[in-house]
Amino acid sequence: MAFVHLHNHTVFSMLDGATRIQDMVNRAVELGMPAVAITDHGYMYGVPDLALACDAVNHNTPEYKTWSHDKAFLEKDRRDELVEPDPEANPREHAQYVKDMAMWDEKGNIDELKPPLVIKPIFGCEVYFTPDETLARDHKPELYHMILLAKDQEGYVNLMQTVSEAAVQGFYYKPRVTLDNLRRHAKGMICTSACIAGIIPKYIDRGDTEGAIKWAET
Repeated sequence: MAFVHLHNHTVFSMLDGATRIQDMVNRAVELGMPAVAITDHGYMYGVPDLALACDAVNHNTPEYKTWSHDKAFLEKDRRDELVEPDPEANPREHAQYVKDMAMWDEKGNIDELKPPLVIKPIFGCEVYFTPDETLARDHKPELYHMILLAKDQEGYVNLMQTVSEAAVQGFYYKPRVTLDNLRRHAKGMICTSACIAGIIPKYIDRGDTEGAIKWAET
């Protein structure tokens, strides 16, 4: 059974993380994990580094290199310049090449043959959730941790909008995310209850099971 870490802090989580993103990706690959997430506090500054680190791995396989090379030449009508890899010296490259040529002859493109990812980047953020919809600034805010993960492209855009609104409109002590913010940008995002600092764990820790259930349902 595959295992994936969905709650990770990196050097972009000040005073709460020291993990270098490239090292984290390399270690996940070493352990055979199919994906890895970053969920830095309040912001998404590590997302470009995670994308580049995963690309460095995913684009370095013999299959991907061959597919990418074949695609570039075929789409430029330069098939005659392609050289078939030696099946004995380079069996993986040769297998990909054969599939590429067959599909090109059949469909005129090889997009469906793009090799699967070695490791998938999951973009997330551990936001500071507040139940105070007014975003009052006359007292220290009530804040709880909450993990948000982008499920797809739309979710990634919504995650960026959520985090941006929290930083621009909701900042006071921390960038604050409200229920209204979450409801408007919920599509394509996955929410988890985070750590002991999450609102559901906090209610459980206080012995208020009904309150925890209410917030879980919310």
